[in-house]
Amino acid sequence: MAPVTENEVLRVAKAVGFDVPESELSDYAELLGRAQEAFEAVVNCEDYQPTPDLDVAPRTDVHFPDVKDNPHNGWAWRCHCVHAQPVSDLLSGKTLCLKDNIAMADVPCLLGTESFTGWVPATDATVVTRLLENGGTIMGKAVCENLSRGAVSCTAATGPVHNPYAPCYSAGGSSSGTAALVASGAVDMGIGCDQGGSIRIPAALCGLYGFKATTGLVPYTGIASNDAAVDYVGPITTSCSDCAILLQAIAGADGLDDRQGPGTPLLSHVPAYRDLLLWQPSADNKEAAYGAGPLQGMRIGVLVEGLASSLLDAGVATSFHRAVDGFAALGAVVSEVSVPMHTRGRSIYTVMSKMGNHMGMLGQATGRRQVLLTDLLACKGLPYTPAAVAKMSTASKEGLLAGSYGWARYPLAYAKSVNLMRQLQDAYDAALLSVDFLVMPTTITPSSPLPPADASPRVHVLASAGKLENTSQFNGTGHPALAMPIGLVPAKTDPSLRLPASLQIVGKFFDEARILQAAYAWESAYDWKTM
Repeated sequence: MAPVTENEVLRVAKAVGFDVPESELSDYAELLGRAQEAFEAVVNCEDYQPTPDLDVAPRTDVHFPDVKDNPHNGWAWRCHCVHAQPVSDLLSGKTLCLKDNIAMADVPCLLGTESFTGWVPATDATVVTRLLENGGTIMGKAVCENLSRGAVSCTAATGPVHNPYAPCYSAGGSSSGTAALVASGAVDMGIGCDQGGSIRIPAALCGLYGFKATTGLVPYTGIASNDAAVDYVGPITTSCSDCAILLQAIAGADGLDDRQGPGTPLLSHVPAYRDLLLWQPSADNKEAAYGAGPLQGMRIGVLVEGLASSLLDAGVATSFHRAVDGFAALGAVVSEVSVPMHTRGRSIYTVMSKMGNHMGMLGQATGRRQVLLTDLLACKGLPYTPAAVAKMSTASKEGLLAGSYGWARYPLAYAKSVNLMRQLQDAYDAALLSVDFLVMPTTITPSSPLPPADASPRVHVLASAGKLENTSQFNGTGHPALAMPIGLVPAKTDPSLRLPASLQIVGKFFDEARILQAAYAWESAYDWKTM
């Protein structure tokens, strides 16, 4: 270990704006040398990550997918994994895929990028352990967008993911492969991750259920993070009942994820969501005079601002209003609710996520008390070289630029965005005092054609227009939000082509059971594919 020189002190001090007096240089060299000893001691220690039992859950047939077996380009890596001694049969007979930012020991993880390669995780994410312990069969990893950034399925290094309803149309992002594999029937259900809509957007575009649960309900342990303030992991399924089963399997505190705060149930106290799918009025509204029907006592608030964008597709709007009428026909009372701050939520989220994610991309995220994926950080070879950045997608490059620009020019913006997001949370909570749920279109436009591979940065970014307007806010506020399919609408570019439309149900914190009840009642009464 080379001693710290006075020149090194001057170099470090200059970077933080410290003009070290010459008379103090030797003192600071000595002090920095003491810090160096601690740094060296830590980096030379063996890492400490949970070690999975590969004997009871062996990974077999691990291989890169063949093109002929990957028609929508949704598979990132294939494997077969079952638990020899599952603790329950909740997922027995169910095949699953995992978004390819979720660590699964001994199975390569691509993260949709070629900027760095070779990451083969040494640990299992908590959700992987729970899927296996509940009897599920993991069939492989599903393509995710480049570094999990982007709402259009065109940025992964392995190539674009195609929507099963329309080849060469977007499957959404960033959990693009998960949605494509579930919608095409390649697997029964899948796990996605959501940092701004990345579960709900692909679910919406592919005619699926996608659930971003309350902050902390599902542990994010062992998953590559964009920013801890907006990270979520959850189900993508073809039916509401499967969504309930899958949420039940993966929810609950794991004692490792510091996102899991007050209200997060212990594993033994996770609600039996599958058994709670029939609607029951809550104590504060069960005496009200509602119409008859399976949803008698339900109060639904149509969020006015969720339909206010000039980008709102006419077919999506018609499908949404028809779906809301369906809730009313089942006995719910529907009213309009206004949360004016909703329209500013996207900007608040943008600042919060871009500046927060920037520090994570540079390997400088701090303040965490959970399992950190040091093997992933080692693979990144930070700081990024120009060659590594050149291999990133437009969305990832723009994120680096915007984050750096924000911290340099607007150093107070991040802190203020966190405070404003809490104000937005309070505004939604106030609206939810008078209704059980807020509803709005999940995406205000259906799937669009994939942009050309050589499209300009501007074209690539604009391809996501109409997708995050109603999703990103709830990553910041933490409210549970479920995307559910409600009909097929004409594609703007080809009216003969019909694409899925989706409705988003947003509820009170830890009110997942009642959100699922609302969706299940609608699903039981109507066939969305004929709507």
